[in-house]
Amino acid sequence: MSISIHDFREEFGEDLKKIWLEFIQDEDGSDLNIVPCQENAEKWFSFVKNTIKEGKGNLKVAIVEGEIAGYVFYRWSGAPLKTFKKRGEIIDLYVKPSFRGKGIGTLLLKKALEELKERGIEVVQLSVISKNRAAIKLYEKFRFVEVLKIMRTSIKKD
Repeated sequence: MSISIHDFREEFGEDLKKIWLEFIQDEDGSDLNIVPCQENAEKWFSFVKNTIKEGKGNLKVAIVEGEIAGYVFYRWSGAPLKTFKKRGEIIDLYVKPSFRGKGIGTLLLKKALEELKERGIEVVQLSVISKNRAAIKLYEKFRFVEVLKIMRTSIKKD
């Protein structure tokens, strides 16, 4: 199996939107609070394009046998406040279920972290669903540690 990693290209658009829709419906990967609709896919894609166009981030795709197997979207700019260390963020990392366990997530994360380091980033953060043990294991392999808990409650309407 040959895996190639490519920087974002507009021609990936429709495939990326489909994969993003899969990602936000994956109960192990997403917070399931985003409505999986074409309107949101278009907004996400616009956010990706604008982030890249403004020179604030990048998206890399993994291609296996002509098919996009996964992607990583990250940024190195965008924090509204000054920080002691230059901070980057992994926004999304997703590998299609049929391609998992083949090192694609590792390769995507490695490439993202390399670029962030080249851009002078000293601290990288990300969010991960607490029950996503496979993703947590991957991140821990790259020395990510838990430093913040995000807690949520639902407020019921009467």
